[in-house]
Amino acid sequence: MLYFVRHSETDWNREPVRCQGWADVPLNDAGRRQAREQGSRLHGAGIEAVVSSHLRRAAETAELIRAELGGEPPLRLDERLAETRRGRWETRAFADIMDQEPKEWSCYRERPQDFRFPEGEKLIDQQLRVLAAVRDVAAEGRTTLVVTHRGSIRLLRAFLDGVGVEEFHQMKVSSGYLLEVLCEGLAARIDAFLRAAQPQTCATSGAE
Repeated sequence: MLYFVRHSETDWNREPVRCQGWADVPLNDAGRRQAREQGSRLHGAGIEAVVSSHLRRAAETAELIRAELGGEPPLRLDERLAETRRGRWETRAFADIMDQEPKEWSCYRERPQDFRFPEGEKLIDQQLRVLAAVRDVAAEGRTTLVVTHRGSIRLLRAFLDGVGVEEFHQMKVSSGYLLEVLCEGLAARIDAFLRAAQPQTCATSGAE
């Protein structure tokens, strides 16, 4: 079994909510409490390893959960699990982005499958790197905790549900969200998806 957890709360998850992306924001006190509570809930799940996004809010969540599990599961960081690179939107309040860049915001909300964050990354590119990381974890065949971000979990769920990136905003993922996924056959399924997506990705980047 693979257990996917969204990082716990940061101050930027509270109003006025800010765009985090790759900004390295720590957990707040509530977030640290949430992580410890998540660790208590996962105690007895037989977790053999912990893999986390390298960003501080995820890595700190992973460390706190791991401590609740007795500190025994090995931990490694994988930046492929990180949130979208959100370019010039990072650190800014979402309310300001909506007000100052309404066309870009509208595209993000209405056509996420076509959207690239200004000076940042496309969601489809994030999905491919996240899935590659998940494939590698699944191929190890161990019960693993994966600590990542809301965007990363949304894109994983889109793959698991067989829907496109256009459904990105329909998936609710709160702080500390937990998703359980059976490991059996997952690596092969992701590998097939990545092979099918690769020619299209190359053609798209070439056109740009």
